[in-house]
Amino acid sequence: MYYDYDHRNLAIVCQYSESHPCESRYLHARNDQVSIFFNQMKFSNRNSYLLFWLIQLPLLLIPPTKLRYLFATKLIAAPITALATMGWCVHKAGGSGKIFSLKPTVSASTKAYLWLSCMSSVTGSWSTLACNIPDFSRYARTSRGQYIQLPVLPMIFTACAVVGIVTTSATGVIYGKLLWNPLDIISKWSEMGHGGRAAAFFAATSWYIAQVGTNITANSISAANDLTVLFPRYVNIERGCIIAAIIGGWVIVPWKILSSAETFLAFMGGYAVFLAPIAGILASDFWLVKKQHIDVPALYNPDGRYHYWNGINWRAFLALIVAVAPNLPGLGYSIGSPADPTQPNPVHISAGARNLYSFGWLFGFVTSIFVYTVLSLIFPARESEVKHTVYGHEVVEGMPSDEESAGVREHEKGFGDVEEKKVMGDLS
Repeated sequence: MYYDYDHRNLAIVCQYSESHPCESRYLHARNDQVSIFFNQMKFSNRNSYLLFWLIQLPLLLIPPTKLRYLFATKLIAAPITALATMGWCVHKAGGSGKIFSLKPTVSASTKAYLWLSCMSSVTGSWSTLACNIPDFSRYARTSRGQYIQLPVLPMIFTACAVVGIVTTSATGVIYGKLLWNPLDIISKWSEMGHGGRAAAFFAATSWYIAQVGTNITANSISAANDLTVLFPRYVNIERGCIIAAIIGGWVIVPWKILSSAETFLAFMGGYAVFLAPIAGILASDFWLVKKQHIDVPALYNPDGRYHYWNGINWRAFLALIVAVAPNLPGLGYSIGSPADPTQPNPVHISAGARNLYSFGWLFGFVTSIFVYTVLSLIFPARESEVKHTVYGHEVVEGMPSDEESAGVREHEKGFGDVEEKKVMGDLS
């Protein structure tokens, strides 16, 4: 269980760091990492980064229910800015560039593995949410509200990918090189006179609002929730958000992650190696092993029915190792890739290991589900099984939680139908 939380927090913190586009100023170079920071980044970027971090910091202490207008603004401004940027680039380039007319330079298995590698990079960006989606679905008005994610998320993500690809392709015609980062396009606008600077200002403001909203909801709150479980005596939601801001914003030197598109994609695919099996174990445990029946109060009892063996579910731990281990050579190869593509990779692995890593997310997810489900069937944890979901509406002193309810009461069938304010008040 703690292993799960540690990896979720690591991924959330890393994802938090990816959202910072610029670097800051007021640091004193006292160690190697800070020296790298000063050597690699421009003065204005360092100043912008620090300003971004400082303005965002107090917002992390405000309950999300009181920031609805910020989220509504993000929902409107970010898509408009993305479409406007694409429209301008396509108009300026006289089309979407050559991206859709290019002929494949690879074929057969090479093409298939490249396609799988790209898909793993995309799924990697969702790996964190695949593990901590309950942090958000708990606020749904009904227990069935989460089902809309299945058709909507792929459509939205596909639309965003198409917008990004078309925009990037058009920048190759305009500037002679592909600009994959929208902030690089904005910096070009600032050199185009008064109109360009105005466009850069509004676009940058829009992306700033979008990144702050993402950090508050998808990153800070999720990390804080996990930290409160790990250290309930010392960490609350507010302190957890501050810890995530410090580690994600500074400790892991995020400017190195975003130094190039290649390193960014390698990073995204890297931590998905660990999160995919965790998501698979969580899904199989709830849907296949426990048949959607859990003892909710026991989840918060360290000595309850889910204590397993010394606090560890060895079936889940073994499934995690089996799913992660085969991808570790490919992860090392990916991390060891030199910045200069003409230089050889110092890490030597077989072609099979490289190919396996290209679809590491799918492998880890499917393998963990299979291994955990089989182990749970052969060596069932009888103490963790309940015939009906125990919600724990009533607290019966001296009585185990599984005896509080002999079954599902009629009003418990719609237990998810609660007012959002009542649930989200826990964060305030």
